[in-house]
Amino acid sequence: MARHTLFRIVCLWAILGTALPVTGHPPETTDHGVNESAFQDLWSGDKERQTVATANAASSETLRHTSDVPLDAPPKAAERWNKRDIVEMPATNASRAIHPTGATRTNGTYLKDVGVAIAGVTPSTKAMVSEERQPLYIAPNGTVLGTVDYRVAVPAETDAPTRRTEWNITSHTIENVTLRMNGETVANTTTDNVVRLNYRNRSRNVSGTQPLTLRTTATVELTETIYEEKTVCKPVNGNRTCRDYWTQRVETHTETVTVEQKRQVSVYDPTLSGYRATYPNGDLGVVVFRSQPWYGLQLPSGEIRGVWRFYVARDTEWDTLTETDGETTTTHHSPVHPVQVYAYPIRTGTTQDAYRQITVLDSYGRTLQTPALDSSIALDSISGTYEGSFGIAARAPPDDSKQSVRAIGLVQRSPTRLSPETTANLPVNRSELRLTVHNTTADTVTVTVTLRDATTGAPIETATRDGYIQLDGQRVNTTANGTVQATIPRQGNAITATYRPDDWWRTTPGYVGDSTTVSTGGTVLRYVQILFTIGVQVGTLLLAGVLIDRIMGWGFWPPWRGL
Repeated sequence: MARHTLFRIVCLWAILGTALPVTGHPPETTDHGVNESAFQDLWSGDKERQTVATANAASSETLRHTSDVPLDAPPKAAERWNKRDIVEMPATNASRAIHPTGATRTNGTYLKDVGVAIAGVTPSTKAMVSEERQPLYIAPNGTVLGTVDYRVAVPAETDAPTRRTEWNITSHTIENVTLRMNGETVANTTTDNVVRLNYRNRSRNVSGTQPLTLRTTATVELTETIYEEKTVCKPVNGNRTCRDYWTQRVETHTETVTVEQKRQVSVYDPTLSGYRATYPNGDLGVVVFRSQPWYGLQLPSGEIRGVWRFYVARDTEWDTLTETDGETTTTHHSPVHPVQVYAYPIRTGTTQDAYRQITVLDSYGRTLQTPALDSSIALDSISGTYEGSFGIAARAPPDDSKQSVRAIGLVQRSPTRLSPETTANLPVNRSELRLTVHNTTADTVTVTVTLRDATTGAPIETATRDGYIQLDGQRVNTTANGTVQATIPRQGNAITATYRPDDWWRTTPGYVGDSTTVSTGGTVLRYVQILFTIGVQVGTLLLAGVLIDRIMGWGFWPPWRGL
C-alpha cells in the first residue's frame, strides 16, 4: 500500500511540474508588494519549481523559476519583503510563547521563555570576502527587524486543610525593546511581539565589526491571595472556649526579565579618495580608492564592475516556529521568511561595459582565497584566488569630466560621490620625443634621444621615475637634461623610439606618450624638406622657360619638341 501511495505522489508531481512541498520553503506565489520576477530572485538555495517553459513564458522568467540567478545589484525587493513579512509573526497571549529556532531565550520565576530573535537588518549585505571573513555590512541608516515573546507561569493554587492560595495575573507586558550598536543605545520602543526599530546616522568613525544588540525586557505582576485558618481561644465564664476562622491577606509579586541577542555587523560607509586629471585631448582620468569592498565605479558613459555579484537566500533559522505553554511544545511551519542579500566574488578582476568608451588602466587589491558557496546555492563561482580590488584607475571620454564620478557600494548599491575634498587634481601633459642620428655603420646606429615637456620645454628625466624610452626593442632612460645617447644594432633603414610614461597618478606631472621615427641617414622630415626644396627650384626654372618662350617667340619650348 505504501509503495502505491508513493507512486501516485511521484506521478502527480510529474504531471503538475511542481516540486513537492519542503518544510520551511516560502510561499509559492508572490506577496508583500513584490512582483513576480523580483519574487523569484529572493529564494536562492531553495528547491526549484520544475516549471516547464511554454511558448508564452519568457526565457528569463523560466530561468528564475527553475534555477538560481546571479544578480548585478542588491534587489530592493529584499528590503520590501522583510519589512512586510515580519508582521506575519503569530500573536500569542500570556499563557503561551512562540519563537523561531534561532531565538535567544531565558527563564525567570514567573516569566518563562522570554526570548528575542533578530530577523534581519535592512538594508544589508553579507559579503563573502573569504572563507574566514564574511562581514555583515549594514547601511548607516536602516531598520532592525525581529520578534520578542514570553509567557507567564502562574504558580499552582494550593488547598490544604489550614491554608490555601489563589494566584492572579495583575499585569504583564514587554516593558522595553532596545537597540544598541557598539554599546550605545540608538533606538528603543515598547511593542507587541513584532520589532521594527529604525536607526539613523550611525557614526562613521567606527571601523571594523561592532556588536548590534537587540534587548527586550518583560515584566509581570501577580497577586497571591493567602487564606489561613486561625484558632483563637479565650476564657468564657471560667471556661476556655476556642473558635476557628479564616484570615485573608494579599501579597504582590513582580518580576522583570531581560534577554538579548547579538550580531556582529559593520556599518557600510566606506571612505572614498582618489585623483582626477584631464588628458590633453580632454579625456577624464580618474583613480578611486575605497576602504571597504565595493561593486565598482559609475561614470556618465558607463560602469566599471568589480569582482562582485549578488544572490538572495532565506534565513533557515526562521523555517519553523516552536510554540509552548509549559506543558506541551509544538513545532510548525513559519509564515515568516526573512531573506538576506549576499555578495560573492564571481570574477578574478574588474571589467568595463564592452560597448562603452572606458578603459580600465589598473586595479589594486589583495589576493584572497575564494570562499565556497553553500551546496544548496546553484550558482557558478570562481575557484582558487581572486583580487579583491580596493582601487580602480580608468580613462573616460571628455564628456565624463563635466559630471560626477560615483563609487557603487555593496549595500543597495549605495553610490558615493567622489568629492573635491578627498580628490587631488593632477596635471597630465603632452611629451615631445626627438631622435638625432650621429653615426651609422653597417651594423650599428648611434642616436641621441631627447624628451621634453611639449608645453614648457622642460626636460623629462625617466631615470628617476617609472616609465622608459623603447628604442627599437631596447629600453633606455633619459638623464636630468632629458637626453640619452645610445648605440644600438642596425635592424633596417629606420629607427623608432616610443616614450612609455608611468601612470600619471604616481609621479607629477604625468605625461602621455609620444613616438618618432628617423632614417638611418637623417630624419624623415629632413629628407622631405630636401625633396621639397629641389622640387620648388626645378619647377621655378621650368615656369620661367615657358614664359620667356611665349614672350620672345623663340619656339624652344618644350625642349623635347625636336626629339
